[in-house]
Amino acid sequence: MSRLEFTKQVKREALTRSDKKCEASGELYGYRNGQRCYAPLAYGVAFDHFILASEGGDNSLDNCRAVCIKCHSWKTRNIDTPKAAKIKRQRDKNSGIRKKKSKWGYGREDNIKKKINGLVVER
Repeated sequence: MSRLEFTKQVKREALTRSDKKCEASGELYGYRNGQRCYAPLAYGVAFDHFILASEGGDNSLDNCRAVCIKCHSWKTRNIDTPKAAKIKRQRDKNSGIRKKKSKWGYGREDNIKKKINGLVVER
């Protein structure tokens, strides 16, 4: 799946809507419900997908948030990356894709085990 980017027009409209202040609010960005950041975007702005593309989000203005770098980093680190990894794991599991076995040729799901002394035994 390719990464979706906002158009310049959507970015301009998001900046106008935000009045050049951070639009990050609520638990999604690490604040209490109803609390908003309001940091000025003069020192850097990130255009955040409110709903991830992997969850059906699109490139519309409704899905775009003009947020400060600090809030965007927090959401990416604590929400987006773990959620995207979980979605990928679930998709792989449903497709029958399994983890690569260990370099020894057997993994946890196998009924054999290598002891410290080098002896290979069945569990």
